[in-house]
Amino acid sequence: MMKISAGRKLIVAGKLLALFCAALLIAAGLPARAEETAEEQGVQEIQQLLEVSNVENTEGMDLEELTEAFTEKTMSDYLDSATGFSMQYPSAFVFDEENDTATAYTADGKASLSIENMQGGTLTEDVLLEAIKLEAPEAEPVRNQQNNCIRVDRALGDTGRCRTDLYLIGKNSFHHVTIEYPADEKETYAPYIEYMINTMETKESEQG
Repeated sequence: MMKISAGRKLIVAGKLLALFCAALLIAAGLPARAEETAEEQGVQEIQQLLEVSNVENTEGMDLEELTEAFTEKTMSDYLDSATGFSMQYPSAFVFDEENDTATAYTADGKASLSIENMQGGTLTEDVLLEAIKLEAPEAEPVRNQQNNCIRVDRALGDTGRCRTDLYLIGKNSFHHVTIEYPADEKETYAPYIEYMINTMETKESEQG
């Protein structure tokens, strides 16, 4: 089988996630037959994408099952046992487990993902927003309604790179996720970042 680069895998999975979301939106407002047509089209397009992936044994799967299979193959789980913080991130990012580093890189080294978890402290959202304003005055923080994650996107000067910061404040912890990537691949990373945000959560009440 042809070896697919990390960048190519991200592009493929990004298209898949965007396609699945679009199919759900279309189906939500159409009658039964139109829903069937939308799913049939979605399945056909996903099958084409799966041909360049490592997902196997997808015969007989519907659109949702195909998407789940691809996501399971393409995404990885992250858990910080000290705070109960968890999320999913693209498997194209690889952490150096031997050195227990907090930063992961894609195989081509063009993109990086770092995760910082802190316990205790009295950081409030107002203080965080003030700090963001000082560090990146041109950026516009966006709040996720599902888990109150705060997202900040910005260009890194004239380097040709972009950076997205994700902040999640728990009752007794603070979490900061940073993704840096080439500016010309912004659309590729966009669906991944949304996916990561929606999977971010902390279960501090379960900690000792």
